[in-house]
Amino acid sequence: MIDVSPASSETPVRKARVPELVGVPATDAHDRALDAGVLAVAENATHTAAGRGLICRQHPDPGAEVDRGAIVRIWIGS
Repeated sequence: MIDVSPASSETPVRKARVPELVGVPATDAHDRALDAGVLAVAENATHTAAGRGLICRQHPDPGAEVDRGAIVRIWIGS
């Protein structure tokens, strides 16, 4: 009989907790996301002044557990 089960030495996926980004300036939101182990990606940034706007929405919600390096979608208010 041949054992085809995954090796027990596989590296488990590291998890990260999504930070609260709503109400935070976009430039700070990117830093907070990176500090938490995720990447904040703006869904509606259309000009260079977007970095001064505040985050008005995010997905997934704060506190959600995601894989480390996952994308957190953010929307910047005008």
